[in-house]
Amino acid sequence: MAFALSLLLNPEIADAVSARWTRLADAGLSKSMLDLNYPPHVTLAVYDALAVDAAVASLDRAFDNVGQIPVTLTEFSTFGTGSGVCYAASASSLDLTRLHAATIAAIGEICRPHYRTGIWTPHCTLATGMSDAEMSRARDVLATDWRPLTGVFETANQVEFVPVTDIKRWILPATPRSTRTP
Repeated sequence: MAFALSLLLNPEIADAVSARWTRLADAGLSKSMLDLNYPPHVTLAVYDALAVDAAVASLDRAFDNVGQIPVTLTEFSTFGTGSGVCYAASASSLDLTRLHAATIAAIGEICRPHYRTGIWTPHCTLATGMSDAEMSRARDVLATDWRPLTGVFETANQVEFVPVTDIKRWILPATPRSTRTP
């Protein structure tokens, strides 16, 4: 089992991403994300081993003053030839980059290399396990009506997977707690 920390998208973007997952499955390309049985998300980090209780306590503090973070999924992309992964790229965001670095530091354990600070590419996975030809076909299938999706990250979620099992969810308020008035 592995552990992941993810940000969940607001319902409108999540529905649009889910529709793309279904289109890829209906085209016979990949149903990997549907099979995961987990909502559309951007993963901040994946750990092969994790002191769960300590991580949750650290993340409780890290998310204490974090509000919703704007997100725009800009374009279809892949991690290149042989990667088997296509995704919706997330627009560059200082708030997202800072949150990523803060959560990695808060947990204090070594995550998988692609999620390390300075290396991580924020994205919402559309499919995994695809051949290069399937990734090219996926681009064609999704290009017909591709448009950027704009919304917010509403929830952070620590899970164990596969299968995906919730460990803890943090609701990100529309207004961060530190700026709320009594």
